[in-house]
Amino acid sequence: MRLLHLVPTRFWQPDPLLGTRLIPGKEGWWTQEEHEFRVPIRINGAGFRDVEHTVDKPAGTSRVLVLGDSFIEALQIPLDATFGRQLERALNRSAGQGRYEVISMGVSGYGTAGELLTYREFGRAYAPDVVLLALYPGNDVRNNSPTLEPALRPEYDERGNLLRVTGAARKRGTGSRGLRSRLPESAAYEYLRKMVLTRHPALAQQLVRFGVVRPEALPQAPQVAGVPVDYWVYATKPQPQPAWEAAWRHTEELLGALQAAVEHERGRFIVAVVSAREIVYPDSWQQILDGNPAMRQIEWDLEGPERRVAQWCAAHGVLCVALWVVFRAHRAGAPPLHFEYDGHWTAAGHGLAAETVAAALLRSVRLTSLQGEH
Repeated sequence: MRLLHLVPTRFWQPDPLLGTRLIPGKEGWWTQEEHEFRVPIRINGAGFRDVEHTVDKPAGTSRVLVLGDSFIEALQIPLDATFGRQLERALNRSAGQGRYEVISMGVSGYGTAGELLTYREFGRAYAPDVVLLALYPGNDVRNNSPTLEPALRPEYDERGNLLRVTGAARKRGTGSRGLRSRLPESAAYEYLRKMVLTRHPALAQQLVRFGVVRPEALPQAPQVAGVPVDYWVYATKPQPQPAWEAAWRHTEELLGALQAAVEHERGRFIVAVVSAREIVYPDSWQQILDGNPAMRQIEWDLEGPERRVAQWCAAHGVLCVALWVVFRAHRAGAPPLHFEYDGHWTAAGHGLAAETVAAALLRSVRLTSLQGEH
């Protein structure tokens, strides 16, 4: 199992401010049960999945800092094919000379709260001319809610100011802890366990009955009224409505705080709305409806979250790049832009996103005029 890299490496560690962080210098492999990819991974010295960067900005260079979640972390594809690497090449190719540097700081599970803290703690030290936030409506709004988010919960003070993000504590039971306690380092056990849990739910239930597998190990997406929580962001009347209204309020306040922090450092704040597979490919959304019968009785507006983000950007003078529009236009006859099972961008998806953002930046921001301001 280890030689074939069938079990993904654990690349994250707890963090008191961000809830979780990538482990600097960690090396390993990333894969999943469907084996759509098997990728060698190395985390750089700063604790991000990117090439190494000096903190001091080279003379005559414009820097673009990319903040985001697992789409920017991009463990599913080789580093050279990721959005950040392809964006840097696209900018330099259009400019005719190597004057642009792109720094990626994406981490799985982060919402706008974690990305704001990442900028404050790490990103601004690199003096970026442009800070590009890759916002994924598919779960970022939920991530920003202290009540809807189950894993990395943001904490706010009484005025709504972000304090920290806390990771969910591991459950510790008493007595028998199942076979896992006796095979703590077995790659074969981990692989077979994942296969049973994801491919054979009936067998997994039996193993729970006999105490071989803990009940909390069974994959259970949090639901409200029979609908997975994440999909409520697309509903015209999400449930519970007060919680979603608060989640959107937190999201917009976090966007404002990030914009203010970037502009205070004389940078330019940009938002790119990341595409979701179910919005790009109609058959994917149909599969979701078929698998969740309760969703058929609800009114959905798949473009609603993107419109709301675009409206916020327009009201605050922020350039907003709607990647889902471009992805829809290029889906026919093109290589798959999203992985079928994993849902993240393929290398082709990263390339299309990079070319789209590069064109928008060069057209609207004129990065060359920013050189030398720091």
